[in-house]
Formats: sequence, C-alpha cells, structure tokens
Amino acid sequence: MRKHILYFCLILVCTAGNRLYSCTVFVATDSTHTLVGSNEDWKPADSQVFFIPGEKGMYGHALLGYNGSVQAGFNEKGLFWDGLRAYPKIRVNNSTGKPDIRGWVLHKILEECATVDDVVNLFETYYWDGFSLSQIMVADSSGASAIITMDKAGLTVTRKRNWYQVCTNFRITEPRHADGAHWFDIGGRRYVKAGNMLQAGPVSQEHFLSILADTAQKNFFSRTIYTTVCNLNTGEMHISINGDFSRIAAVSLHEELKQGRHSYYLSDLVGTVPGNRDNIKVTDDDFLTGKQSVILLDKDWNPVDTEQKAAYYRTIEKDSLSNSYIMLDYFLTDTLQGRSYYMSLNPRIIDGPYYEYYPNGKTRVQGLFRRRLRHGEWTFFSRKGETDSTVRYAGGVKRENSSIQ
Repeated sequence: MRKHILYFCLILVCTAGNRLYSCTVFVATDSTHTLVGSNEDWKPADSQVFFIPGEKGMYGHALLGYNGSVQAGFNEKGLFWDGLRAYPKIRVNNSTGKPDIRGWVLHKILEECATVDDVVNLFETYYWDGFSLSQIMVADSSGASAIITMDKAGLTVTRKRNWYQVCTNFRITEPRHADGAHWFDIGGRRYVKAGNMLQAGPVSQEHFLSILADTAQKNFFSRTIYTTVCNLNTGEMHISINGDFSRIAAVSLHEELKQGRHSYYLSDLVGTVPGNRDNIKVTDDDFLTGKQSVILLDKDWNPVDTEQKAAYYRTIEKDSLSNSYIMLDYFLTDTLQGRSYYMSLNPRIIDGPYYEYYPNGKTRVQGLFRRRLRHGEWTFFSRKGETDSTVRYAGGVKRENSSIQ
C-alpha cells in the first residue's frame, strides 16, 4: 500500500505544470482493408469533426479535434494522420535550414498528400518545431504506415514492419520506454496491450473497438474524450465519445463531403440518428455575429464571458460579393485593432488581405494570406505610421531577396 502511495505522489510531482496527453493510435491491414483505431485522451472538451470538400487541386478531407484545435484527420485518398504527445521532450532545431510554415504543415498533409511517402517527403521539405514534444502517425489505404518525429540527429521515420503498428506517448525513437510504468503513460502499458490484442484478433471494427475500450483512459490525470475507427479503403468512420462504447456514430467521409463544408459536435453526432443530422450540422454562417452581438476576448485572444475579463471584442460579417467572411477586432475603446478575411470559419481558414492597427489608429501590419499562409509583400509600421520593414513571402516562407509572385 505504501509503495502505491509513493508512486502516486511521484506521478503528481512529475505531472505538476504539465498537461498530460495520453493517446493511443494503431493501424492494421489484411487482404481486404486497412483500419486505424484512435483514442484521443485529454480532459472534457468540445470535440468536433470537420468536413472540407476538395477544391483548387486539394483533396477533400475530415479533421478531428477539440476546442478549435486539430488533432487528426483523413482524406478521400485514404490517407490518415494523428498527432500524439511524445516523451521525453527534446530540443529540436532547424539545422538544415528547411522552410518553416509552422503548424500549417499539418493541414497540408490531408490537402496535398495521398500516401505515407508523400507525407515523409513533406516533412523532408518543411521544418516543424512541434516535433520537440510530438510525433505523428500516418497510414494510407495500401496498408503502409509510419511514425514521424525527431531525435537529436534530426527527422526520423519509423515504418511499419509487420501487418500492424502501434503508437502511444513514449517517443518511438526511445523503445526502452515501450514496456514499463512512466508518468506519461498513465493507464499502464497501452503500447504492449494494444500490440498483443492486435495479434490475437481480426482486422475488424468490432475488434478495434474492443482494443480501444481496453486502452481508454479513465483516471484522475486523463480521460478518453473521443474514439474513432477509420476504414481507409471505404472512407467509413465510427465514432464514440467519453469512453462510452455503447453509442457509436457511423459516418461516411465521401457522403459528408458531398454536402459541402460543415461540422458536427461529436456529442451531438453520437446522440442523433443519421436521418436527423441536418438539425445538428454546423456551418460557416452559424459563426456570424453581425451587429447583434460581439465576441469578447482576453489579452491572449481567448473567448471570455464578461467585459471585465476582456481586452478586445470581435464581430464577424459575411461579404456577399466575394462570399468570404470578414473578421473585425476592436480595442475596448471601439478603435479597430484588426481586419482579416476568411474563406472558412468552420474550420477557420484565413485567406485574403490582413491588417493590424495601433490604438492610435495607425496601421501596424499590412499583408496577405493565401489559404492560411503568408504570401506576397508584408509591411510593418511604427506607431507614427512610418515603414519599419518589408518582408516578402511565398507560400508561407520568407523570400527576402525574391520578387513577389
């Protein structure tokens, strides 16, 4: 008993100041199909699934996440990715000088890639500092899969060697952590348990759900907030929430993409029969504020419920001519702080002119986004309205000495 108490206290000390993200993802394939199972573990959150049809040469896809973040997704070509926290944390650097488009590289996976090799090539092209505390599992409809992360030597790609592959929260380049108790592996040996169960049963939705039920988190530190099983050959996805495997929602990626850009809150989705899904569909226009209300934001741009906590407020309007969405941010003095344009609010995709202003009304920043990425000439001004600097971008990458495309 004393040993258990000491171990519990050690865990409390080690997790103090850390958010524990304990997820489980695995892929397996047989002669007919490839399935991916995933538990997303965190704390209670507003989980959503977004559907984004293909356009302008980009693949249609679904994104999964919570509280506005993106954690996983798969596309119409049968490519899947899921991001997991990876421990121990390491220090990474861009020693090779790769272009850095920050977190937007994760969106490019589903928009532009069809195979695991495509994703590997993407990360060989672009730098992402998120690998300091993350790893990404990718799989495609052929059955190929890999876990991508970094170690002290640089980018690492661990490919599937058997007919299955498992990823949890120890950094895959540190296999000594696979079997044992660690503060970042609350729930106990999920990696080993999932691997053993995969070997013992068929590649089926039912068996995958049983593995996910056995590896779901239900402890003080972390809970499974949603579970998915995706068939990469058919585009079928089965979803449950909060570790409740008695209610499963079935979704067809291809059928949802035909209905245009929209999303569902997973709590609505699992509680509604398919025929009533129009009643719970969330679209861009649902986020408009117009002149009737405003969104209050704190100094870090997080929504708040009272003006006492607010540093800014926001309105969102629709431009009927361009069919885009205009986001207007204000200081509490009613002075305009920023104006930006979006092609989508659901999820949020910034696309168009971008402006920031000082409290005195002078322009602070002026630039342009093309589908989330900085593009063209960006100008930065002093409080007096004088030009401080000009930077040129192409596809999110600084091009200091290049001409504007």
